[in-house]
Amino acid sequence: MSESVKLRPCLDLCLAMAIVGSSVVAGKLVVNTLPVGLAMGLRFVLAAALSLPLLYRREGGLPRLSARSWGLLAVQALAGVLAFNWLLLLGLERTSAASAGIVAGATPLTMGLASALFLGERPGWAGWLGIGLAAAGVMALNVVSGSGGGSGEGPAGASWLGLGLVLAAVCCETAFLLLRKALREPLSALAGATLMSCLGLVLFAPFAVADALDQGFSSLTPGAWLLVGWYGAGISVAAYLFWFRGVVATPAHVAGVFTAVLPLSALALSALVLGESLQPAQALGCAAVVAGIVLISLRRGRRSPGADNRGRRAGKKAGARVQPGEH
Repeated sequence: MSESVKLRPCLDLCLAMAIVGSSVVAGKLVVNTLPVGLAMGLRFVLAAALSLPLLYRREGGLPRLSARSWGLLAVQALAGVLAFNWLLLLGLERTSAASAGIVAGATPLTMGLASALFLGERPGWAGWLGIGLAAAGVMALNVVSGSGGGSGEGPAGASWLGLGLVLAAVCCETAFLLLRKALREPLSALAGATLMSCLGLVLFAPFAVADALDQGFSSLTPGAWLLVGWYGAGISVAAYLFWFRGVVATPAHVAGVFTAVLPLSALALSALVLGESLQPAQALGCAAVVAGIVLISLRRGRRSPGADNRGRRAGKKAGARVQPGEH
């Protein structure tokens, strides 16, 4: 193993993306067993309770930001926390976790496309090929969704509406990441994740209270508490810790490759935890999305001889391009 790519950081990145991939399966369990508002409210209560003390211990407290930056963070939270989670969970009510996970895993590719369209970045031939492969992977799922007759549900458990809602969630996450680039003050990944947890709590609090008043807490069985605990402690906090520890010691383009673990994790856990069967269209779609992520990530590594060092510095300042703990 070369000096620039070591085993432990790679394992950290892999574990982080595997945890993020589990959020799709956790979301499927949430919509099947718990009121969504209550589950999300409790998730962010736990995430804020864990991340705030960690932030004070490592960085001495909340960052001082301008009114403009607070406004941007509020819009980020609306897009990347409230809208992203609602759309993803609504999509999971209408499609399989495996198909939803493959679509959600295409976020790095939608980010590349949005950067080309709105920021004038040039993906190059490899980048455009990666974006095309991801689009083909999503289309493979959509083709299957149309084979279920009038129900709109195909043999892979995919539906046009469900996949469309998940894709809308991915677009909200892309907007979240683009808005992050507009922040002028330096903001560490831990601070960003903590602020998003706190803002997520504020945004979901009315829905959580409404669900509690309407349905009470009878649905919060021991298994449900474990699910909420994993959502808050694992997905919202632990994934960040593993990702940030790995990304500061890994070239940026190599770290990007590990985002391909997300759809693979979602696909595997959907089969192991939910008992969903793997269909040919899902395998084809996942392979196309993973190949697209690898292509666009490795292309980033060939920009210039100093790209790796700049990627490390950017990762130390902002937790790199993908920050799994923020939503």
